[in-house]
Amino acid sequence: MSTRETLLKALHGGLLSRREFIHRMGALGAAAGTMPVLLAGAAHAAEPKKGGKITVGVEAAQTRDSLDPTRYYSTANILMGFSVYDGLVNRGPDLKPVPWLAESWESGADAGEWIFHLRKDVEWHDGALFTADDVIYSCSRHTREGSESPAKGYMGQIAEMKKDGDHVVRFKLSAPNADFPIVLSDTRVQISRNGYEDFVSTTIGTGPFKVREWKSGSRYVFERNDSYWRSDGPWVDEIEVIGIGDITARVNALLSGDINVMLELDPKAVDLIERSKKADLIRTPSGAFINLAMMVDREPTSSADFRMAMKYAVDREKIVRNVLKGYGSVGNDHPISPADPYFCGDIAQRTYDPDKARHHVRKAGLENVPVDFYASDVPGAGTLAACQVVQQTAAAAGINLNLIQPPADTYWSSVWIQKPLSASGWDMRPVPDLMFSIAFKSGSDWNETRYADERFDRLLLEARSTVDFEKRKAMYCEMQRMLHDDGGHVTLAFRDILDAKAPDVRGIGAHPSGPLGFYQFARTVWIDG
Repeated sequence: MSTRETLLKALHGGLLSRREFIHRMGALGAAAGTMPVLLAGAAHAAEPKKGGKITVGVEAAQTRDSLDPTRYYSTANILMGFSVYDGLVNRGPDLKPVPWLAESWESGADAGEWIFHLRKDVEWHDGALFTADDVIYSCSRHTREGSESPAKGYMGQIAEMKKDGDHVVRFKLSAPNADFPIVLSDTRVQISRNGYEDFVSTTIGTGPFKVREWKSGSRYVFERNDSYWRSDGPWVDEIEVIGIGDITARVNALLSGDINVMLELDPKAVDLIERSKKADLIRTPSGAFINLAMMVDREPTSSADFRMAMKYAVDREKIVRNVLKGYGSVGNDHPISPADPYFCGDIAQRTYDPDKARHHVRKAGLENVPVDFYASDVPGAGTLAACQVVQQTAAAAGINLNLIQPPADTYWSSVWIQKPLSASGWDMRPVPDLMFSIAFKSGSDWNETRYADERFDRLLLEARSTVDFEKRKAMYCEMQRMLHDDGGHVTLAFRDILDAKAPDVRGIGAHPSGPLGFYQFARTVWIDG
């Protein structure tokens, strides 16, 4: 996709204002005379209407679901959070930072200090004004004593926060970071009300929807915020989120009209959706991936030989071909996709080799020994089928995997970072620092493999303050190689983001960072009818 197409998508999806669109197109060298044509085309392409209800089918409704941004852990949970809250910074489809609750920012000479200027026209759902106190409180919740926030790994770089009046916040970092604005676009850096701790009965936000009903694990209903600060939405009156753990049942619910938006479409159902006149496909190439998480701090995955045996026992090409139906690409046992400018192309692609896998599983003393392997489609559509392929190809190498499929509604709480060998999945991050910080840094609560390496952690900090691209890439390349060679992470495949909707549902833009318009469909969706 060209940069021009990407910016047009951002304009259509409401992530760029007309003013910002004109500025960025001008920077690309677009002639001033072409702007009216482009803007007119965007205007004719979408004329949103108010009213109606959207019912979204998601992977599961779980008792751990929360509207506390420090406690999000599932795709559906993040989706609902974006209905209620806003962030300081948003992220365009070009993966660049977009002003949101912060209307502008600037840094000091070495990017060690950042000054964010906040919007002055934003109200909370109860009518109170949004201020710098809300920002400082929200950001501090991720790193305060006792916090289990997965954002702690990257928010911990904030050494100090001060307000300069009601609408300016100064961030002092522990080390310079030129990527700090895009860090604040991550899904958990949403701004909640100063002092709030009860994120159920009294939850309010500045976002496009208010909470009407919230029963964790059961029922979620949101109503339009008519006082929302942006003019490009929201449009529908109500959004209801329903958990449907079985993907086939979710597709059937869409085709029967029981839901009109579906999160996470199984690639096997793409042909059915495309043939049907009752649903449309939403497809976005992405660096999102499905993976195996092998915990290095417990048996049997604490064995480096067993982990290497598993890496050689995966037929990634077969997974992309047969499970993802070509809607993806092979992984190479680290989380950085080939689409990322920091991708290390010097690392040889690991391929299926049952002989090498057998060699290593024998060294581990685990040949033909049953090993429990937990898998589900909860981490991403197609994950269970991919793990069934792994079970089959591993068997040819003398690895006896006992595939266990736990209930969808308890997968994240009772399996993930609990069992030595399980399936997982992650959305694309715009910079390697975010992925490395949240999933691989020593001590991070969401370090699902419990990988710990002092040099890795040191490189992570050094890369943040390195402005020279080639030097920074060399650091990230070394980190990718460390995970590839020694880590407990097995990238099965990078996958396109596939969602689906009813034909009369409009306004959901494609975004490589996450499903349903980077989880923000609630603000832009409307019904043409």
